[in-house]
Amino acid sequence: RVVAEPSAHASAARVAATFFFRPAPAALLRRPPSPLLEGVAVREATFASWVQRVGGKYERHKAAARFPAPPRDQPTARAAEEYEGCMQEVAEQEGRATTAALDCVFRFIREWVSTTHPDADAFVEVARDGLIVAKNQAGRNVDWMHDMKSWSEGVTFNETPTPKWGDVQFPTASALQRAASRFREMSVEEINSRLAPVLT
Repeated sequence: RVVAEPSAHASAARVAATFFFRPAPAALLRRPPSPLLEGVAVREATFASWVQRVGGKYERHKAAARFPAPPRDQPTARAAEEYEGCMQEVAEQEGRATTAALDCVFRFIREWVSTTHPDADAFVEVARDGLIVAKNQAGRNVDWMHDMKSWSEGVTFNETPTPKWGDVQFPTASALQRAASRFREMSVEEINSRLAPVLT
């Protein structure tokens, strides 16, 4: 209430008092009868459920103020450990994919040589982008050539079809690029050992 006139128990200034009314716990809270709220969807709830919902948010904010989260640029030990674990798993997956791609490269070379029987100079080009091409070349003349992708899908050579690679999944472009880098780093002895007994 507001006291308009001073009395013996009040100062000359206006005095205001605020009263808080708490509905019964089972009371249903509805939209206030205001023309400004007409058409506004309001979810009806009991006073008890509203207090529980709002009180939970208040407690979380209060706890957050007492125990602030570490800055984003200072990750917790657990977050750093999880990140390290994820990076290690990615590296292991890439390593397995690279090994599988390199196996496909040597499989292609062995199959190509044993199937086409080159009668001139046999060249295998391993490009940095992962393109693998084998060709039979005499001087500047290329008698025949095949790339690994086409070979894996099956080609016809001398009227004889070659089998498709149905037992393996063709490597991705990134895996082939890593395999090409690893191939160029291999020694002649390592390459020959992988090509035996087709090539010696």
